[in-house]
Amino acid sequence: MSNKPDDRLQQLVGRLEYACGEDLASVVLYGSAARDDYHEQYSDLNLLIVLRQIKPSIYPALAGVLNWWSHEQKLRPPTIMTLQELHESADVFAIEMLDIQASHKTLHGEEVLSGIEVPMNLHRVEVEHDLRTTLLRLRNHLLLTNDGDEELKLVMVKSVTSVLTLFRHALIALGETPPASRPKVLEHAAEAFGFNAMPLQTVLELRTGGHAVDNIRNLYHAYMDAILTVAHGLDVRVPKRQWHKH
Repeated sequence: MSNKPDDRLQQLVGRLEYACGEDLASVVLYGSAARDDYHEQYSDLNLLIVLRQIKPSIYPALAGVLNWWSHEQKLRPPTIMTLQELHESADVFAIEMLDIQASHKTLHGEEVLSGIEVPMNLHRVEVEHDLRTTLLRLRNHLLLTNDGDEELKLVMVKSVTSVLTLFRHALIALGETPPASRPKVLEHAAEAFGFNAMPLQTVLELRTGGHAVDNIRNLYHAYMDAILTVAHGLDVRVPKRQWHKH
């Protein structure tokens, strides 16, 4: 399969046009592929399909397109929303909306994202919620399973990119403009929130082979400690003030 996703994306847009007709408002590519740093082994093709309406009659044709994309092409299923849902969900999907707005390409139809305002008070709440949820999952994984060190290492490796996304958004919640690269985000967050960056640097290195780790469980605990430190710092430094929806 080619490293260039363009051909598959063009095919997808064509199939969506045929399946959805005038109800297809926009097809948006976002994430690494939109930034031109797509890597077939490590990157997903992240897509947002926006429809004017979703009628029951559209489901069979749309399901055929998604089966081709997800099962035959073995690519990540797109997110499908109506225009109304897109506008109404900027408060509950604040992290996702900011990330898509920051890095996207409209492959078909209207530019549907630029006019959507993300309420930053609710963004701050979502960031802390996701940090604390991640921490609880990691803690329960350690407490409730009999996994060995290799499995614990895999848990950290699989979660670290999401954790660093949350760290980047924690910096945004502080009013800062974080750097783009993950190592720089880690360095900046460690300085801003006061945690040791080395354990997470080790986890990042494990994604690409890395070096041997003497004690995986100590690394796992340090990993959790860093997440807790950021969640606590956010709670103290950016108090929750406004809870109502604007």
